[in-house]
Formats: sequence, structure tokens, C-alpha cells
Amino acid sequence: MIEQFLKKEFDRYFGRGGRISIRKRQRFMERVTSKISKKFGKDVMCLVDFTKRGFVTLISPPLSESTDKGKLTQSFTHPQVVYTTHCVDRFSERAQTTDNCIVALDVCLDEALLTYGIHPEHLVCSVGVFAFDVEAGRLILKTFISFEMLSDDQIQNFYGVDVLSVFSQDIISENVADSDIILSDEFPALMDGPKNQRGVTP
Repeated sequence: MIEQFLKKEFDRYFGRGGRISIRKRQRFMERVTSKISKKFGKDVMCLVDFTKRGFVTLISPPLSESTDKGKLTQSFTHPQVVYTTHCVDRFSERAQTTDNCIVALDVCLDEALLTYGIHPEHLVCSVGVFAFDVEAGRLILKTFISFEMLSDDQIQNFYGVDVLSVFSQDIISENVADSDIILSDEFPALMDGPKNQRGVTP
């Protein structure tokens, strides 16, 4: 069913011939991913290969199982990681995405796994915090809390120097005034600086 739907969308969007630009491919994938998630669910992975000869797809819903914790959905890229339905729903709501949530969760988890062991039962990434359990050798992601929902005390707790040191350099602002978090040794110089929306020097 999904492949037929995808084929029809492809034919409708591109017609029967002509070269497909990168920009058109990106627009098509954004559009069709949103449609598939609404029609078939947020846990369907769809890969499209734009070749000269036509259109190839791989439709791969993740493995899932019913447990006393509810439905657990297998990560696409981490064999020992599963997400609860609650985690998928909260991520979709709080990250404001209708795209494939398992793919998006896996991207965030790549970063969050670097913080394993720093905070008991929590993993931290640049966009928020995951709560997890470990059972039978599996990491069970229970819920997702977006960065905007954290209190100032929680931000100080979760985003200390030990966590920031493992994050990619591309999330670090060069302009201190644009920062959500600063290192404590930089704070005294900013005490008289501008206040952010919480009334705290950024």
C-alpha cells in the first residue's frame, strides 16, 4: 500500500520524464514524508533513490513489540535501543514534527548517547533530555523533554561542562550574547550584560 501511494505521488509530482533537480528532490521528500506519516504512521522509514531509469523505494517499518510498558519500537540504527510509544508521541509533539519520528529520534540519540553515564537515567542532547531505563541489555527511552521545557536549575544540572564538552562544535555560539548556556568561568564578565527572556544573563 505504501509503495503504491509513493509511486502515485512520484508520478504526480514529477510526471514521466525530465531531469530531477536536487531542490525538487528535497521538496518531494519533505512533502511525501509528511503525507506518509499522517496516512500510515510516524514509524515508517521511506528511502527514495532518484535514478535516471526511474524510482526505487525501500519501505521499512521498524520492529515493534507489546510489553507491560506499552508498545516498544526498535531504533533503526541502534540495535539495543527501543522507544516507548509515549516517547515517540512526546518527541513528535515537543519537537513539532510530523516527519518520521524514529529517524529523527535516532539522529538526536546519536548525540545523546555520548552523555551516557553522566546523569543517572537521563541522556542529554542539544535539543532536550531523554529519560531511560536499562532492562535485559536494552536501553528503553521512556520520554523526551525539550530544552524549552527545562527550568533554569535543570539546565544548569543537565548542561554542565562535562556534557557540553561532548557536543559538536557547530552548536556552540561564537557570540556569547546569543548563547542559551555559558560556562561558569565566563559568567562574571557578563554580570552587567543584557538579560534574556527569563531575566537571566545568557
